[in-house]
Amino acid sequence: MRFSISFVFLSQLLFGQKPHQSAEIIIQAFEEKLETKVHLTPHLFNIARGGHLLDEEKKERLKDLGFDFNHMLVNRGGTQRAEGRGLDQYYDTGYFRIHFTTIGRNAVNRMDQNANNIPDYIESVAKIFDIVSSRFHDQMGFVLPPSDGNYSSDYDNGGSEHYDIYVRQLASNFYGYVQFEQYASGNGDNETTRQIKEKNAITSYMTMRNSYNNFNQLSEIENIQTTIAHEFFHSVQLGYDGWEKQWLLEATAVWMEEEMFDDINDVHQYMTDWFRYPYRSLDEEGSRAYGSYIFFEYIDQHMGGNNTIKSLFELSVDNDSRKKDGSHLAIDQALNQKGYSFKEALNSMSIANQIMSSKASDEPYTYKEADFYPINGPSIYKTVNFIQGRSDFLESSSLRRFGSQYIKITTSDPVLVDIENQNGPASDLQLNAILKRKDDSYLVISNSSVNIDPTELQSIHLSVVSQDTVGGDWNYRITFKDGRRGTDANLPITFTLTNPYPNPFNDKISFDVLVLRDAEVAISVYDAMGRNIKQIHKGNLKSGRHKFSWSAKENSGRVTGSGIYFIKVNDKKFELWRSVTLVK
Repeated sequence: MRFSISFVFLSQLLFGQKPHQSAEIIIQAFEEKLETKVHLTPHLFNIARGGHLLDEEKKERLKDLGFDFNHMLVNRGGTQRAEGRGLDQYYDTGYFRIHFTTIGRNAVNRMDQNANNIPDYIESVAKIFDIVSSRFHDQMGFVLPPSDGNYSSDYDNGGSEHYDIYVRQLASNFYGYVQFEQYASGNGDNETTRQIKEKNAITSYMTMRNSYNNFNQLSEIENIQTTIAHEFFHSVQLGYDGWEKQWLLEATAVWMEEEMFDDINDVHQYMTDWFRYPYRSLDEEGSRAYGSYIFFEYIDQHMGGNNTIKSLFELSVDNDSRKKDGSHLAIDQALNQKGYSFKEALNSMSIANQIMSSKASDEPYTYKEADFYPINGPSIYKTVNFIQGRSDFLESSSLRRFGSQYIKITTSDPVLVDIENQNGPASDLQLNAILKRKDDSYLVISNSSVNIDPTELQSIHLSVVSQDTVGGDWNYRITFKDGRRGTDANLPITFTLTNPYPNPFNDKISFDVLVLRDAEVAISVYDAMGRNIKQIHKGNLKSGRHKFSWSAKENSGRVTGSGIYFIKVNDKKFELWRSVTLVK
């Protein structure tokens, strides 16, 4: 009981520190005293949720900046939104109302080439909002943010049910921000979704700069595009669960910048620091969260596309992030629908980060734009120079949860590599041997014990991934001993089989077979009566990952009917089965 009380107290203390630190940043930002660029939205998020925990002095300073403490969520709303002051015009376009002015310090450039009394700058902003919104909602299928149309008459909602954008002068340190406002419909339910009952959906509005000229190295239009893609996606996220973890919100918002405007590459600014410290947590909050977009970039490219990202937000609704962190579970559930898992995505990304290639032959450990990234790969933790006849070891106590550490091995002799979790279960860690052959192809072997023969290899790297949190401690020890000729996993099985996807399926189902060492492998499909109805493969498979699929046809070419079928993969000593459901 003493531990439980201490843990609760510590949790409350840490949560209380978040709004306190965020309050300082927000006060400096709105008083234009910040000296470095900052993303304001996560700090406004912390104030919205935890502002009532602040001391009275901080509250008074925030009240002077327009913050309202009279509601469950602390915000800048009330009888008049602070962002709306001094903005005497608006322009409606589709789903949006854009508030602006052409006079005073908040004025936009008055240039109006088509003489329609709407400044060209506002029309440019409106056009990009319409493009982004159409892509989010009509093409990708994300929900609309909840409406502010049900506010009481004494609460400013921008004058309509449109989603409000306030264009005004901002300090030179930030792109724009989303202001959290009220629980949707008064109870956290987003009225734009008919079949989902949200618990923590939150209304919001957005603020942008009245000029992005000379803001950074990008053009003004590029800054408008990336700001809208990033910040408006925050508004969309709030339509699912406004208490979702900051790391997930920011990482996916950065990913969305790349998804929407692939050629701008403003996201590259986050990569150098992120890859310099790969041992740090994937889900670390703060500035690292922006670089964690690379995780969702990998998922997008290899594990179901943007539909997987949409699914994780839909699934997050059921996890109620206000009560507990459901971010990892939602990701895992979304990946399960595609035949993958959180652990598999984490390890695959870790491997891809070391290989750092865009070559099709290196699939699935690739990034389409790897050749243009500002980094060549992650920092190396240690280099081991192995000599036959001499045992060696390496230890680490700095690996954090869902992080990776990389070890380089130089040797001309076979080496047997074994990893041991010193303070937790072996399953909390995964060892990946990333072997580059002399023909520039890669062999990846994932196992706690790997025998490596360098004869045909250019380079040897290890990736150690803290893939689970059962033990909560990822201190490990790797030993290096004399190996034998031939590279393979030091275990009795020769292959593994991924979960087929999508499952259930309608016309085609896919799966991967990861061969740990060269083997004669047979792959067949059986019906519910135990009959072998389709032979997919029979013959030798080289070590590596092999992709297969079944198009719901028998050997004769006859189309099969709805029902349960079984995929069997076997060699002479070992077999694996997976059940799949065909729905016509």
